[in-house]
Amino acid sequence: VVGQWWFTSDAHRQYAVETSVQRALTTNFGTISFGSLILAFIKALRVVAQVNERNARQNGNIVLLLFSCIFVCILRIFEGFVRYLNEWAFVYAALTGQSFRDASRSFLDLFQQRGWTMIINDDLAGHALTIVTLAIGFISAALGGITVYAAMPHSQSRVAIAGMAAFFTFKIGLAMGTVMTSILSSGVRTAFVCFAINPAALGATHPEHLQNLLLAWYKFHPQEFAASGFAMHLPKPAASASVIYTNV
Repeated sequence: VVGQWWFTSDAHRQYAVETSVQRALTTNFGTISFGSLILAFIKALRVVAQVNERNARQNGNIVLLLFSCIFVCILRIFEGFVRYLNEWAFVYAALTGQSFRDASRSFLDLFQQRGWTMIINDDLAGHALTIVTLAIGFISAALGGITVYAAMPHSQSRVAIAGMAAFFTFKIGLAMGTVMTSILSSGVRTAFVCFAINPAALGATHPEHLQNLLLAWYKFHPQEFAASGFAMHLPKPAASASVIYTNV
């Protein structure tokens, strides 16, 4: 959906959600399945290692316990890396139609070429969305607990019941907030990838947004902006008197 908004003008954009679902269930289905299979295989290995670790601790086998702990630690790190790579590889594959392996390699090469490693590290959208998710959970818990407490004025155990209601509504709100923020997080990653692939396309469809992104990029990461080569091909941001623009 974000890719269609980026590359297609409003007058020619139709059925974005339906088209995206069809692509996910047909041309990109193999990529999604392969990436998910790799992550599931790593999780299965980690579970086996954790079972061996538990058995070694119960049996007092220090050597097996040591190796199991090391193996679990390595698998946790590798699992986190694969999960992170999947998030970006899926976006790149959805935009370009590449396989999972090619999309992973192309994504890493593209962001290294653009000098965007530090930019991705400075992305605070994930932290903000986590705070939003927790806020939704706490608000849901407060509303659920207060509603149940007010609905049982004569019950002697209404405090305990209200507490249970607040706990369950917190979990429900947290689940709903996670679903909502995961969609927003995917949109943010898609915007990053689209900007790295072809920022000029946004200038053709939404030039005002391109100017805002260029200003933010130059303001916070001027060296990466100069090294990217975009300053030679894109219009100078209207509000910046850029030395880097002058030099390139």
